[in-house]
Amino acid sequence: MKQNSTKSLKWLTGAVIVIGLMALALITVQSFGFFSGTPQKAVWIEGFKGMQISLIILRLVGAISSFALLLAFLFNSIKAQNNGVLFPRKNVGILFGLAVTTFITLFCMENMHLMAGTRHISFGFDELFVPIIICIVAIIYRNAVQVSEENSLTI
Repeated sequence: MKQNSTKSLKWLTGAVIVIGLMALALITVQSFGFFSGTPQKAVWIEGFKGMQISLIILRLVGAISSFALLLAFLFNSIKAQNNGVLFPRKNVGILFGLAVTTFITLFCMENMHLMAGTRHISFGFDELFVPIIICIVAIIYRNAVQVSEENSLTI
């Protein structure tokens, strides 16, 4: 029974690892490329250079953090299901952390046009919508954890 309940979660985790590592490799190459000029060199803007460097670094750090938190969530879920727990409590904090790192990553990605020499900062709908959805899921998940813990105490 436990094998069947975690089988699809294990497949999803494998897919996330493969796709996530490819995405991180691409972001890493692009990030270092802005400094080295391969494949694209950044156009440094006087007065914006600090922000440009921050965007490059925060996008890379945010993507790595989001990937790590997503993997932590999936591995915690698999481990908990193998132990008979449906909703592990530590995943609530991981989801809220994922919302923060997703906001940072999406904001930086939205403003990568600054590397081409433009001088305006963009803020789109996705930067708010995706983290809000993750926070909503985290709140619902927290409620599920509480109900699950109360039900496990019921005889």
